[in-house]
Formats: sequence, C-alpha cells, structure tokens
Amino acid sequence: MKKIMAIDDEAPILTCLQKALESQGYEVVTSNDPEEGVETLINDDSIILALLDVKMPKKNGFEIYRDLRQTRKIPVLFVTAYPKSFDIHSDSIIEMWKNEFSDGTTDIIYKPFNLTSLYEKVEGLIGTAAEIEE
Repeated sequence: MKKIMAIDDEAPILTCLQKALESQGYEVVTSNDPEEGVETLINDDSIILALLDVKMPKKNGFEIYRDLRQTRKIPVLFVTAYPKSFDIHSDSIIEMWKNEFSDGTTDIIYKPFNLTSLYEKVEGLIGTAAEIEE
C-alpha cells in the first residue's frame, strides 16, 4: 500500500485528507505538529508523498520542504488557502517555484478543493515518485 503523510495544523483538513485518500487505497499518516511531522517524513522511508499546509505555527510548509529536501527527495503537494498563505513571502515563493519546484516533483492545490482534483494531483505526483526511485 502506498503511504502518504499530511501535515496541517487544522484537524478537520487532516481528517478530510485522510478519509479521502484512504478511500482510494492509500495509507495516510497525519500530523498537526509541523516539527514532529517533518521528523516523521525524514525518518520513515515508506512515505512516498508529502501533503503540506503552507501557513502553520512553528514551521511553515516551505520550511518543512527545505528540511525534507536535505535528506529525502519525495514529491510534495502543498495544500493551501491561497492567497492568504502567500502574503509577505510572495517574491521568495515565486523564486522557489522557478528554481526548486520546476522538476515536476512538487504541486499545489488550493483550499477549498474538490476531491477529483486532489486525486489527480496525488496520482500525478505518485507517478513522479516511481520515477525518482528508478
């Protein structure tokens, strides 16, 4: 079973993601603590995809992404309430999209999202995960 991790500080979002993706046959682990979540992502090699909220206390999704990329290169789907998440960091985010996110292993979905879009993005990134492993 393919294993996905979702990190979001909002429990209802985590519950939605978990139920939706488990209904599609994925194993889903969640964390509402960004610092704890990134440790799990780094240490659990069976996780093949990360879903990251952008705006969270303690550590935002982009910080988690950078921490993760220092040790593992798994696909990442940012799950965000655009444009609220991109307020003061817009220029640095644009640079990240151009430089770091252009390899096809990163995508974004905006809250509120529909499940069809979520499933399509997850499947696309899981396909990328298989290419990374080869």
